[in-house]
Amino acid sequence: MKLARLLLAVLLTVTVLAGTGHAEEATGSAVTVAGTGAFSSLKVTVDQTTDLINQTVHVSWTGGAPTGPSGNFATNYLQLMQCWGDDPAGPTREQCQYGGLAAQSSPVAGAWARRRQVSYGSTLVDLLETLKPAAPGQQAVVPFRSVTGVTTTSTGDFFTAGTTNELPLAKTRLDGGGEVDFEVQTALESYGLGCGTVVTGSPRSCWLVVVPRGNKEVDGSTVGGDNRPQLDSSPLSASNWANHLSIPLKFQPVGAACPIGAAERQTSGDEFLSDAVLRWQPKLCAGGGTVFGFTQVPDGVARQTLLSDTPGLSFLRDPVPPDQATKPLVYAPITLSGLSIAFITERQSAGEGVVPPEVWHRDGEQITGLNLTPRLVAKLLTQSYVLSLPVRQDYLKGNPDSLTADPEFIGLNPEFKDSGRLMSTVDALVPTVDMDATAALWRWIAADKDAADFLNGVPDPNGMKVNPGYKGLKLPVSNFPKADLTCTGTGLLASCALDLRPLAGDMHEAGRAISRGDTLGKAPTGFATPDGKPQLKAVDRQPQGQRSLLAVVDTPTAARYGLPTAKLRNSSGAFVAPSDTSMLAAVAAAKPGAVGDVLSLDPLATAKDAYPLTNLAYAATAPSALEIKAGADYAAFLKYAVGEGQQPGIAPGQLPAGYVPLPQALRAQTVTAADKIAADAGKALTPPTSSTPEPDSAGGLPAGGSPAGEQAPAKGTGGEPTPAPASAPLPAKAVATPPTTSAAQQPVAQARPTPATPVGFVRYVLLILLAAGAVAAASGPALTRWGSRVRR
Repeated sequence: MKLARLLLAVLLTVTVLAGTGHAEEATGSAVTVAGTGAFSSLKVTVDQTTDLINQTVHVSWTGGAPTGPSGNFATNYLQLMQCWGDDPAGPTREQCQYGGLAAQSSPVAGAWARRRQVSYGSTLVDLLETLKPAAPGQQAVVPFRSVTGVTTTSTGDFFTAGTTNELPLAKTRLDGGGEVDFEVQTALESYGLGCGTVVTGSPRSCWLVVVPRGNKEVDGSTVGGDNRPQLDSSPLSASNWANHLSIPLKFQPVGAACPIGAAERQTSGDEFLSDAVLRWQPKLCAGGGTVFGFTQVPDGVARQTLLSDTPGLSFLRDPVPPDQATKPLVYAPITLSGLSIAFITERQSAGEGVVPPEVWHRDGEQITGLNLTPRLVAKLLTQSYVLSLPVRQDYLKGNPDSLTADPEFIGLNPEFKDSGRLMSTVDALVPTVDMDATAALWRWIAADKDAADFLNGVPDPNGMKVNPGYKGLKLPVSNFPKADLTCTGTGLLASCALDLRPLAGDMHEAGRAISRGDTLGKAPTGFATPDGKPQLKAVDRQPQGQRSLLAVVDTPTAARYGLPTAKLRNSSGAFVAPSDTSMLAAVAAAKPGAVGDVLSLDPLATAKDAYPLTNLAYAATAPSALEIKAGADYAAFLKYAVGEGQQPGIAPGQLPAGYVPLPQALRAQTVTAADKIAADAGKALTPPTSSTPEPDSAGGLPAGGSPAGEQAPAKGTGGEPTPAPASAPLPAKAVATPPTTSAAQQPVAQARPTPATPVGFVRYVLLILLAAGAVAAASGPALTRWGSRVRR
């Protein structure tokens, strides 16, 4: 069982430089560059260029000509790519990650617009191109030269359609402006670029390259005249490359922020803490300070750890039930964030002649507002839309094909009526890990009469009914069950629901996937694996401009990958998005729970402005089980976390976007708790007695959940798993198992598997879980460094 202990790299001070073109403006780490020549009116702004990890940056521009004609990619668009290069003047075209999407056919674009090929036959010749075919019948292809020194025209060893971050077609609006979110990759996601690797004491910088395209081809001909219907040439073609703009990207170093092999203080907890703790770590260990390792585990495992002989410092949402506390426990508020439904939805109307021009002219632009009710979320989580299964089933007959065909959704989101006609949103990508926050989501759903009736088999006003595999689902559960494992096809062409619509390893994987247009789905190739099973291949990504995906993620993940978040209807009837104001309103409405030091954030709070899925995380430990020095170290950690660690920013030691700085009262509570931990460390104390209500049946595990990491099967009214209809071939147990092709995951103590970590290097730690569910001590300090690349 693999458990990763993640350490964030040390920040090295860097200077923002101008790329090719000239720097017009630099505000903070935002940089604006201007084009030259025919593109002299173009100005491109990147909102963050320093302290980068694997994340998205927002790229916007003005002064362009509208993409056309009729919104198609024939002329006037931008092409974006990430490159490496140590020359301060900028990269060469050979150093750029481009061409991974050469096989992508939608949206329609020129024959070589997505390729590295720069020879086009006798009808199109680049007048500036010096790279020629090596022999008659061959083509001239710009080779990729990796940071490792390899030069090749076969780029699959370095990037593929499943891993590349290139954007070959970025649309300019009618007003001459445009915007996209661009994923920047560290050496862990693209070792051929090597961004962030430490070279002679400094992290390697990289480049964001923008190639503007107009209406002139490389031979001087004009699109729309000269019998040329569209731009066909590659952005790497010499004449096109001559217009490129380069923006320098400064990364946090990919490496160990704290000394490998140094004694560590154990911390563990749910994913809501990951980005914050990882950002704090390097500040805490700087100058010989204490090294704090972090292991990402479900809340239930964090509670078990608290009850073990080596509790360390655990992070969780819900406390240990009082009657299960075998020693005095201290709780301290540490971060405020939220569980969100993030989305990427880009306008896809039925085109000219079907919708008005003002609608189809905007195709490809992002819709950033979304309203969801508990019943709509229940539909998305229960495989109730027809196309959520690989084959149409009679038991879903009459249901809408997708979310944007659902009258209930259109009534709340009229913008999608025309602009969402071709969208195919049928579910939300969800994590496979048990979480207290997931149980809160299900409580929010179950408390809504319309949603509860729907789950119990009552059709909505338009006749849509729940997938029968979920009818009578007992709520809350702490995970996202997959009750319908319908398959279609036979033999090597068998395709199943869990292959096409899998679960993600964690929320970070889910968020990054939808930002890329990736469902994480796989489809059969028709060939067999060595052991005779059907070979599966990653489903093509939804291309830029045609994405329509949702995911359940924490707000820091949504912010990291540039994803807007839906407004959810709270108990007052208001639609509220997660924001500083709405999450602080939820905290203000919270009341003490069974453990007086821990606020209970009720998803059913009636405060008008409260976001229903706000998540207040606590740090907890058992001081009597700590050594005196450990108590002092954990106290220092907590005081930093609620002091300097609450300052929002992008630098190590600061609070990442997506978190809300804690109110002063909660910070003061944490300081008091820290003093108590330091004072009581090593002292044997008698556990207090309690007359609190009986704990729930989860016995200290996530509310309503099954043992951490197991997927709860859908339940019928009798408490047994509901059998699927006869037409849906299912295995003996219709529950979701973690997808074997996603990042590494474990059924009980799950380390954060997403390769898009801010660190880049990971420390392994072994957690031994006893059969009864109690946790033995985590073994000694970190064992090794680890870097992961996902190649799909």
